[in-house]
Amino acid sequence: MKAGMACADHPAYSPDMELKTMKNVELRWSLTHSGGSVMRHLCVLACLLVGAAALQAQEQRKTAVAVMTLRGSGVSESDAKFLTERLTIELQRAGVFEVMERDKVDEILKEQGFQQTGACDETACLVEAGRLLPVEKMIGGSVGRVGNVYAAQIRLIDLRSGKVEKTATRDYKGELEHLLTAGMRESAEELSGKRAVQAQVSAPGAAAGSQDQAMMRTLLEAQYEDKSKSKGWAVFWSVLIPYAGAGSLYAKNYGASVILFLGSAVSASAWIAALNDSSNSSKSAWGLAYLGTRVLDVVIATRSVGKYNQRLREKYGLTLNAVPYKDKLYATATFDF
Repeated sequence: MKAGMACADHPAYSPDMELKTMKNVELRWSLTHSGGSVMRHLCVLACLLVGAAALQAQEQRKTAVAVMTLRGSGVSESDAKFLTERLTIELQRAGVFEVMERDKVDEILKEQGFQQTGACDETACLVEAGRLLPVEKMIGGSVGRVGNVYAAQIRLIDLRSGKVEKTATRDYKGELEHLLTAGMRESAEELSGKRAVQAQVSAPGAAAGSQDQAMMRTLLEAQYEDKSKSKGWAVFWSVLIPYAGAGSLYAKNYGASVILFLGSAVSASAWIAALNDSSNSSKSAWGLAYLGTRVLDVVIATRSVGKYNQRLREKYGLTLNAVPYKDKLYATATFDF
């Protein structure tokens, strides 16, 4: 009876039932295993996407910088501010830095009680101001004029180390507009790292040295032109002033100027006295002596101008020029006559 009841309650065992049961168990295990594998792959994929997004965000993050007003030397304050604004715009165009607006910089520094005497172009002052701002680097420097050469020296300073990270210098002879239009753009590209890479590829070291030499020579030439004398002006002053010696005085030949002045003054006085005395027969002699001092002043003044300019070029080291000729360098001397 018990065996019959067991058979009635439970179906009889068969090999087909055992095979079906094993397949069901295997299917459930397979689904569970495959589902865990899919989850693991999804987790790995999600981690990769998050990491890629973080890297992209880090790459897209720009370094925050602030630009201080450039100090002007030989240029007006309004010109220095206008050059600063152009530099700020060119830095924004470069797309490397997150440049803080000038009005915001002034507002924050004023709120923080930052005080300065004159322009803030020194490294210590830039670091002090930069640490009051929400930036990582500071940009500042100066613009000036030497003779007829306009120059700009701009520095990029890392506020964490307090040291100069990069510098950009530009010199243009002639007009301030060249420094405004090309100088500020090139300086911004150099500080941003775009122009430096091109310079290294095109000329690893020689170009930088030759550029520095050319810039130095341009500055020295400008100083020379500012202080040199003109033979035309020497003749002009010799002829304009009634007494001899003015041309030599212009040419800085003070000894000849004094002698010629005294000689012309004496001869002119004697000539005038002889003209007023009808019995005096030395009129012509005194007249020729006076004219002789005037002519001698012209000759001495022009020669003195040449000698003065030659000494000035020697002072600035401009007497010798390196001239390339058939793959060789020859030194040529420059003289003024």
